[in-house]
Amino acid sequence: MSGLVAVELVMMVLSGVLLGFLAGLFAFRVKSRWCPRCGASTHAMPPVQGDR
Repeated sequence: MSGLVAVELVMMVLSGVLLGFLAGLFAFRVKSRWCPRCGASTHAMPPVQGDR
């Protein structure tokens, strides 16, 4: 009987890990950080201010 409980416990843990992994994949949004043609950054750089 304890072997069956161990198998059920392992299955529950693996199911939770798989569910968390899939949720992370669906929540991850890829943003374009680089221009595919020239390789430059697509994020606007803040202006550099001189000495105050």
